[in-house]
Amino acid sequence: MRTLPSKRASKIFERIEKSDELKKKPKCFVLANGAEPHIDASFFYVTGFPCGLFERSFLIAKEGDGISVFTGPLEESIARENANGIEVVVESDEKRLYEKMKNSLGSNHNIVGINSAELTFESYCKIKSIFKNSKLVDVGDAIANARCVKDDVEIERIRKACDIASKIYKKIPSILRERMTENEVAAEMAYEMQKAGGTGLAFDSIVAFGKNSALPHYSAGQGRLHEGQFVLLDYGARYNRYCSDITRTLVFGKANEKQRRMYEVVKEALQVGKENCLTTKTGEEINSLVTDVINSTEFKGRFIHSTGHSIGLSVHDPGPGLSKRTKTNLEPGMVLTVEPGIYIPGFGGVRIEDDVLVTKDKPRVLTSATRELIEV
Repeated sequence: MRTLPSKRASKIFERIEKSDELKKKPKCFVLANGAEPHIDASFFYVTGFPCGLFERSFLIAKEGDGISVFTGPLEESIARENANGIEVVVESDEKRLYEKMKNSLGSNHNIVGINSAELTFESYCKIKSIFKNSKLVDVGDAIANARCVKDDVEIERIRKACDIASKIYKKIPSILRERMTENEVAAEMAYEMQKAGGTGLAFDSIVAFGKNSALPHYSAGQGRLHEGQFVLLDYGARYNRYCSDITRTLVFGKANEKQRRMYEVVKEALQVGKENCLTTKTGEEINSLVTDVINSTEFKGRFIHSTGHSIGLSVHDPGPGLSKRTKTNLEPGMVLTVEPGIYIPGFGGVRIEDDVLVTKDKPRVLTSATRELIEV
């Protein structure tokens, strides 16, 4: 029986073989980590290592001939305890480490795949110097497409991350109080997610009050909460490296007519998006259906981003999403966000976001926090 790392590496090689863009198909690929934050999540996709940073570590996968990780003493214990069929090579001296990498590949591979989207120029130059007799070709699309379709282990970890994020939304009404800052709410949310079993935050939480909620990529700041304001919360938990991504919008006090109307339109668009996450639909088609819901109302043109993205080891995982750019059909095993919004500068914004698993049949929504408008 193949181990999990070998299954995932084989999945990447299958995508390489099917690629029309790659005229020459490499029979091996190299993944390289720089210094944090320049760490390639695909390194952990293949290895399955549950913890560790693995700065300046490398992975070599050879089709049908195993996987090797080259690292230093700092990560040796984690690597060996979780090797799961992976050869672990430990070397404290950088030059000797590179020599062992060169010897591992041998002279049988004159084409080597790399994941260029996640390589620093420094790491690229190192790989090029180590394998100077080999041609480097980018297999990033094959890696991204493999990662986009999750296996059962990944789905379970994402589901757990979604459960944690959904659970803490119930506590938000009791946290909110007049004149508290966005940063204070973000801190409370981080504490609750960690306490509920999260192994970290998926990303820096967006907590936006009032007019700040009209800024989709706003960061929590010193804005203070007042009655009648929108409270937009975009956040996620991380569980054993895997992310959730959820957004909910509520009103502190009683919602006015315009706020209610905005909310109901976004909620309708969310439902259309979720129920159409089917293998018979492309990301472009779903994005169009969601956009049409909002553009058929008085809020035409106020949905200013795409409908969703892939999620997994990264909150914005590589691979197809729900946007104009995705012209291929969804596949079973994809986990995508569906996050329509309406944004009115100077007034505020509403966004509601769920994480959805694509299956052979109907979509499975992984986030369970209420979608009803809450007035605190």
